[in-house]
Amino acid sequence: MKKSLILGMVAAAATLSVSAVAVSAEPVEVDLWHYFDASADAQAIVDWVDEYNSLQDDIHITATYVSRDELMNQYTVGALSGELPDIGMVDSPDMASYISLGVFEDITAELEEWGELENFYEGPLSSCMDSEGNLYGLPQNSNCLALACNLDALEAAGYDHMPTSLAELQEMAEATTDADSQTFGFAMSCISTEEGTFQILPWLRGTQDGSERANVSDLTADSAVAGMTALANMVNNGSMSKECINWTQADVFNQFAAGKAAMAEIGTWHLAQTDSIDGFNYGFCLLPTGDEGTSSSTIGGENFGVCTGAENKEACIEFLKWMCSKEKAGEWGVVAGKIPTRTDATAEYDYEQEGFAVFTDEMNYADARGPHPEWPSISEAIYSATQSVIVDGTDPAEALAGAMETITPIIEETPLP
Repeated sequence: MKKSLILGMVAAAATLSVSAVAVSAEPVEVDLWHYFDASADAQAIVDWVDEYNSLQDDIHITATYVSRDELMNQYTVGALSGELPDIGMVDSPDMASYISLGVFEDITAELEEWGELENFYEGPLSSCMDSEGNLYGLPQNSNCLALACNLDALEAAGYDHMPTSLAELQEMAEATTDADSQTFGFAMSCISTEEGTFQILPWLRGTQDGSERANVSDLTADSAVAGMTALANMVNNGSMSKECINWTQADVFNQFAAGKAAMAEIGTWHLAQTDSIDGFNYGFCLLPTGDEGTSSSTIGGENFGVCTGAENKEACIEFLKWMCSKEKAGEWGVVAGKIPTRTDATAEYDYEQEGFAVFTDEMNYADARGPHPEWPSISEAIYSATQSVIVDGTDPAEALAGAMETITPIIEETPLP
């Protein structure tokens, strides 16, 4: 495998390297690139590679940190030049795009022979597939969205429970809004980036009046329009701030932690930040996006795939299977504050245990974004439609119909799986 571009890139970037003295004469060398930059994730991947290298003599993994933007750029360039690692990390909604570019190798047969695919959550696993269902990697960690509630604010408004339906969420949001103190009943991110789409999608996929959950291919469905209408109504009656179009997910959590939002759509990773919550009782529940007792959410997380041209494909696959085993999936959830991608993995969290239980349950109702090679264009259509409703007052049905004018030709050419 060519190394010239790799060496130039790594010299320009901060790196985390792992090496171990090989106990056999010539172990198989495997290069792994990742963009874990949070301290827990970054240290965990170093420790795991070190552990794997010490457990056997035949394969030696070297892990290198590359910033996310640079790594994604390297995938794009490497698809043509062949300058790729043996194993590469990628954000789950982006994997289909890089599969279509030829960055990742089809390893379906080897993973099916492994016999453990049925133990993975369907959503995360599907993000590793092309439109024909072929697998190019495994989901290593996952997260999703649920609802955080200020229990004191709800109690003050006369509620002794968290919302269990979209109608109740809207009612509670209005009841807990205080215009004088600029405290809103509900907060979420509708920013014009992938973060916005990540948080918007659950409301378009909710079950309304017993309907089937809408897919990205049918956002003009009555249920999707009802979800968008609910968001518009909360903005229009003042129970959700119009600043949601500018807020990142971090901003949303900060609003909640500061007591400026009675309820907020947050991610699994925020459970590690609850020590910043300012003096009120809080709880978590499934995201109430539709009918009573129903929920929908969006999956986030990172995948690892075997890159095209890897000199030692079988060695790469062996490491992926170890890293994504039942035992290691549970371990990663604890050390990195994530949700295991396997249904049979147990993460024994020693903090926010009730919160993690909610998010783990929410994974049963969470959908992947795509997967699709043109996901960035689909995503832009979704967040642009939402912003037009909030900023310009566009009718929700009209805005979603406009989004489908962009989305439909894309998925007609390359269908969703």
